Amino acid sequence: MYEWWEGLSGILKVLYIIAIPSTLLLVVQTVMIVMGFGEHGVDANPSDTSGLCMDGDLAVDGGGGVSVEDFDIDIDGVAEGDTGAGAEFGTLKLFTLQGIVAFLTTFSWTSICFVKGGMQLMPSLLLGFLVGSIIMYSVAKIMQVSGKLAENGTFRIKSTIGESALVYVTIPQKGENGGKVTLTMESGFVELSAVTEGDAPIAAGMTVRITDVVGDTVVVEKL
Repeated sequence: MYEWWEGLSGILKVLYIIAIPSTLLLVVQTVMIVMGFGEHGVDANPSDTSGLCMDGDLAVDGGGGVSVEDFDIDIDGVAEGDTGAGAEFGTLKLFTLQGIVAFLTTFSWTSICFVKGGMQLMPSLLLGFLVGSIIMYSVAKIMQVSGKLAENGTFRIKSTIGESALVYVTIPQKGENGGKVTLTMESGFVELSAVTEGDAPIAAGMTVRITDVVGDTVVVEKL
């Protein structure tokens, strides 16, 4: 092992130092995804999908100045100006942890293969960079599409505010838990826990309006 390492050129040593840890990290990430770790709801702010948001309009005025309109560079995973699901999942986030690890892994191993195959150093590194960039973009695109699918298939409880609902289980007075309401949304028939801030309970069968959302519970008032 020592003789093999000492027989490598300096650039190959650097590439192996990049390749081995990034490959191990990629394996760990894959195992965690398969085991279900790191799953988030639609309203969550997943740090593992944070990155550079490639979304917005860049305008150049006639005087040579540059203005940026609705262009968000999101480093922490929180999109500026729009708190909806489209801001969280609708943008292409390029420099994510998964994308960077995939880039380093493919860049290093591709470059190693070309260098050991007899290609000159610079073309090998350029080809490695190209392959790594393609893989990083592919990972970002997969995450974007997956986020949109999750958004489209997941019920967003905040969208019920202002809607009418039918009391299914009597709602106790003054914010006490135990009540339930039902309503029909675009995603289908929904049953939700409900409370009221009123002084009197709301009996089953009555129609109410949803005025607020606290966690996974809606706040309602009599119509």
